[in-house]
Amino acid sequence: MNLVLRTLYASFLTSLRAYRRMTLDLRVWGRENIAPGPKLLVANHITSYDPFWLLSVLHEPVHVIIGPGYKSPWVAKMLDAFEHINALDGNYKTLIDSAVKYLQRGEAVAIAPEGDLHAVFQLGQFQPGVAAIYRRARVPIVPIALLAPKSGTREYPKQAQVIDGHVFRMVKTVRGPYCMNIGEPFLPDLSDGLTKKEQNDYILGAVKQKIEFLLEDARVNKFWLAADGP
Repeated sequence: MNLVLRTLYASFLTSLRAYRRMTLDLRVWGRENIAPGPKLLVANHITSYDPFWLLSVLHEPVHVIIGPGYKSPWVAKMLDAFEHINALDGNYKTLIDSAVKYLQRGEAVAIAPEGDLHAVFQLGQFQPGVAAIYRRARVPIVPIALLAPKSGTREYPKQAQVIDGHVFRMVKTVRGPYCMNIGEPFLPDLSDGLTKKEQNDYILGAVKQKIEFLLEDARVNKFWLAADGP
């Protein structure tokens, strides 16, 4: 990202944080687990605005793997300018190559492996992209659990998008608490004796287990603690 784009990106984040402060009671735990350098940020997906709220708490450019947002031509141009990653172009290898390229440059990539929205404590099936990226890049994975009460979200059926026969719902965070519980980075240990599928299953299982733990930890131990927004 050149100087001009970095300046625009900084202005975008400033506006985003201002809007967030007016609408959300943001609560973040484990911020110290996000260290400088390459890392794969992996979160569950509960609202359509998750990528924006995640970007708003980070202090470095992050390349987010995004799907439905790329359906809009003008939004796609903005996403490309800020070097996010298109998950809708139909080329799985290109997606993986782009993520690995940024990680090898020492930068961070964010992904929601469910690929679609799910209720807070009902994780969906994890797609293999995060495992494919990790197997090639071998950078720390930072698990992140996102939580928000249903009363603070609203679904907009008319704004849903149909892509390749699949309906992507539009669910927005409109008020109240929105929580992030950030876990410690980890490096899944891959045995040389495992097949690629076995490695994928192991990585996905390990990530999912950590996010499930973080969700439960936030629900039981942290949900009513004071906000820790930047």
